[in-house]
Parts: sequence; C-alpha cells; structure tokens
Amino acid sequence: MNKDIEEIVVKSFFAKRIQERVIFELFSPEKRDKALHRLNHDYKRNLCEQHMIEIPTPNSCASELANLLKKHGAGKQCYVLSFNEDID
Repeated sequence: MNKDIEEIVVKSFFAKRIQERVIFELFSPEKRDKALHRLNHDYKRNLCEQHMIEIPTPNSCASELANLLKKHGAGKQCYVLSFNEDID
C-alpha cells in the first residue's frame, strides 16, 4: 500500500462526496476491505463516470487488458487496488 498514490487515485476517480471516507477506509487495516468493496459493487455510484470504460468479456487476459488501457491513454505503469492481497 502506498498512501500517497492511493490518495491521488481516490481524489482523481472517486466522487467528491465520498473521497474522505474512502481514504479513511483504505488507510485503516480493519476497514480497507470496505473501501475495496465499493470498487466491486457500488462503483457506478462511487466513481466518476467520465473515467470509466467498459471492458468486454472475457476480461482475464492481462495483455489484452493492457492494450485496451493503452488505447485509452494509460501509461507504462499502473497501481492496483484489489481484494487479492497478492496484487493489492
């Protein structure tokens, strides 16, 4: 976890009304899962829609996802927030 990057992510992509709460949850070991849950289940309500693109299924191929993200302006690096502790 990189608090500086995660704060930038929240302030860039989350709706203003929920930003401070999400930052609090992400930085709390006991509440981090709640913030990640918002990304999995309430994302249309909590994220700024202008930054969203639909990722067609199947969406499990990392190289295809990378190409899609690059097509939409992504750089060479990314930061991952995930329930999967191995990549979070």
